[in-house]
Amino acid sequence: MTKNNLLRPFLTAAGIFASVFLMAGSLRAAVGNIYETNNGMILRFGVAGTTPTTFASGLSNPKGLVFDGKGHLYVADAGRNAILFYNTFDASVGTFATGLSSPIGLALDSSGNLFEADSGSGNILKFAAADGTKTTFASGAGAIAGLAFDASGNLYAADFSNGAILKFTPAGTKSTFASGLSFPAGLAVDSSGNVFEADSGSNTIFKFTPAGVKSSFVTGLSVPYGLAFDNAGNLVEADHGSGSTFSFTPDGTKTTIFTSGFNVPQFVAVEPSVHALLNLSTRGFVQTGDHILIAGFIIGGTGPIGTQVMIRAIGPSLTAAGITDALQDPVLELHNASGAIIATNDNWKDTQQDLIAASTLAPTDDRESAILTTLGGGSYTAVVRGVNNTTGTAVVEVYNLQ
Repeated sequence: MTKNNLLRPFLTAAGIFASVFLMAGSLRAAVGNIYETNNGMILRFGVAGTTPTTFASGLSNPKGLVFDGKGHLYVADAGRNAILFYNTFDASVGTFATGLSSPIGLALDSSGNLFEADSGSGNILKFAAADGTKTTFASGAGAIAGLAFDASGNLYAADFSNGAILKFTPAGTKSTFASGLSFPAGLAVDSSGNVFEADSGSNTIFKFTPAGVKSSFVTGLSVPYGLAFDNAGNLVEADHGSGSTFSFTPDGTKTTIFTSGFNVPQFVAVEPSVHALLNLSTRGFVQTGDHILIAGFIIGGTGPIGTQVMIRAIGPSLTAAGITDALQDPVLELHNASGAIIATNDNWKDTQQDLIAASTLAPTDDRESAILTTLGGGSYTAVVRGVNNTTGTAVVEVYNLQ
């Protein structure tokens, strides 16, 4: 296939969406399996070196795909100008959105909003997690191929036709992250915030630090397209020109997952583990200095959508439960795994009042603290102190709101 033929699916819409007849695989996806769009199908890979199975067929030019970590796989079908979704628990399939213009890349932010590279219109569209309402996140972005988020909520977009990577802040402010590339296709971001780009025109995967410093990660490929990280931190690549699917360790060591002369791989996604958190509550006596109330908790899972949680620090209302030394004004801090404070609250009505009240978990005393947030997989710590070094008994609670 010539380079011009490879460009055509990205830049040309393929007709009006009609009825969809799909055959989904009967077996539920397993964590770590690789999914790949390929010549009207979605293939599924398990252990490297094994023959893939057909997860779904009957698609029309499928491109980007993304898992939400909650049992759903979204697929951009450029030929039907639609986004389809599969429930991996029972293999059912449905239509998420229609009336698009050659959709290519897909990405999910931590709140569950779906972003789509509408390459035919040059826009990036956003579909709200709550109800699927469509809005234009960015216009005039070019023929965007791959999309990827970093941990801070910045969206990276591969501008296939203009040889650039664009960066959008969560508020939508656009900047050029990298330029001078050759038909950039797939993107992936590792846990350190490094951006990896499949440079299909130069047969290279480039690595960019968060500051934009560029280096060659892998060379000598054959029209690399899709990129995705597996749960062990290895980079999976759909090598379109060679009909291969490769995996690369962080130091660039290559493993061939599958190769065939009849293969035409496009984009890839890896089935993540599902986020999970149980509610927890603990009570203790808050003193001063380092003698404070600490509750550590872990959110499992590797999917892009985080878990919505409510964290509360309860003090004054404990008096009604017979606690005579209740902490009268608790302050709540939320720390990430590195110890950095990612959220703090003194009196719960100071911030997020409407959201917290709507959750039905608002504290009963205005002096008590609460933080409502969405967290990805990882370790976290809730810390309770007393205002002005006051002391007393307090309770810290973490609720899973999903």
